[in-house]
Amino acid sequence: MHAWARKAHGHDYTGISAIGGLLSLFLGFSIISVAELVYFVMLKPLHIAFKGIDMFCKDVCLGSSSGIDKLRTLSDTLNEKVVDQINGNQELVMLTGFARESNEYQFKKYMQERISDVESWHWVLEDLVKRLDEAIGGLKYEHNALRVVLQRVKQEIECHSREGSRPGALHPLMDDVEDAVIKEYKFLRDQKKIFENLIEELDTQTAKVEKTKKKIQTDVQNKQQTLKLEKSCSSKDYKDAVVGEWKRKKKGSPVTIWEKRCAALKRSGLKALYNAVITRQQVRGARVRLSIAAQAYASKVDAMLRRRLHTNKLKLQGLHWQREEAIRDFNSLQDELTMAEKAVIDSIDHERIVAARLADRNQRPDREKTKDEVNRKLRAEQNELRHFSKELRNNIADIT
Repeated sequence: MHAWARKAHGHDYTGISAIGGLLSLFLGFSIISVAELVYFVMLKPLHIAFKGIDMFCKDVCLGSSSGIDKLRTLSDTLNEKVVDQINGNQELVMLTGFARESNEYQFKKYMQERISDVESWHWVLEDLVKRLDEAIGGLKYEHNALRVVLQRVKQEIECHSREGSRPGALHPLMDDVEDAVIKEYKFLRDQKKIFENLIEELDTQTAKVEKTKKKIQTDVQNKQQTLKLEKSCSSKDYKDAVVGEWKRKKKGSPVTIWEKRCAALKRSGLKALYNAVITRQQVRGARVRLSIAAQAYASKVDAMLRRRLHTNKLKLQGLHWQREEAIRDFNSLQDELTMAEKAVIDSIDHERIVAARLADRNQRPDREKTKDEVNRKLRAEQNELRHFSKELRNNIADIT
C-alpha cells in the first residue's frame, strides 16, 4: 500500500467528521448521523477504490500487463460514480436546505395563525368576562334595591296593622275608606311575597353568572399562558437548545374540538349575560309596577279620606246647628217653665183670695144668705182657677 493511500485510509473519519459538521449546519441532523451518511454514500466507495488501486499496484509490481487497463477502467468507473454521487449529494443538500426554509416558513405561518386564533378567542372571552362582571355588579345592585323595597313594604304592612286599618270614629262600620285600606293592605302582602321570591331568584341567577364567569376566566388565564408560550416559541433561537428527557404527556385535542369548546364557553357566557339582563328587567319592572300600583292605592285612599272628611265636616256643621237650636229651645223652655210656675203661684194666690171672699160671705145671717150672682161668680172663678192650676202643673211636668 502506498503512503498516500494509507494516509487517506488512516484519515477517513477525520474528513468525515469535518464534512459532517458542515452538513449538520444545513441539514439540521446530528454530526454522527451526517458523518455516517457521508461515509456510506461518498467516502466508502473511494476507500474501496483505494484498496483496488493498492491491489492493482501489487499486480503491476509483479509484472502483469493487464493490470493497467483494469486500473484505467476501474478509475473511469469510479470517477463516474464519484461525479454522480457528488451531483446527487449537492442536489440533496439543496433540497434539504429548501425543505428546511420551507418548513421554517410554514412553521412561522402556522404559528402566527395559531397565535392569531388564540388572541381572537382570548379577546372575545376576556371581553365577555368584563361584561359578566358588570352584569354581576348590576344584579347585586338590584339585590340591594329589592332589600330596601321589601323593608319599606314590611314597614307599610306594620303601619297598616297598627293604625291604618282602624275603623272611623263617626262610622265604625265598614265603608269605602275601610274597603280601600284593606285592599291596599292585601296588595302590600302580595307584593311582599313577590319580592321575596324575586330575591331568591336573583340570588340563584347571580350564583349561575358567577360560576360561568369563573369558568370563562379560567379559560382566559389558560389562553394567556398559551399565548406567552406560543410567542416565546415563535421568537426563540433553538440553535443552542438542549432537549431534556422525553416524557409521555397527555395527547392534545384537535383544533375543531378546541374551537367547539371555545364556542361553547362563548355561548354559555352570552346565555348567562342574557339571563342576567332579563332578570334585571324583570326586577326593574316589578319595582315600577309596585311604585305605580302603590301610588294608585294611596291616591284612592286619600280621595276616600278627603271625601269622608268633607262629609264629616258637613255632619259636624249640622250638629253645631242642631246644638244651637237645642240651646235656644232649652232657653225657651226655661222661660216658659218660669212663666208657668209664676202663673201657678198667681193662680194659687188668687184662688186663696176667692176662697177668703166666699168664707166672708158665708158669715152673713141665715136669713140673709142667698144664692145670688156674687156667690155663683165666685164659685165659677174658683173652679176655673183650679182647672188652670191643674193644666199649668201638667205643663210644668211636661217641660221638666
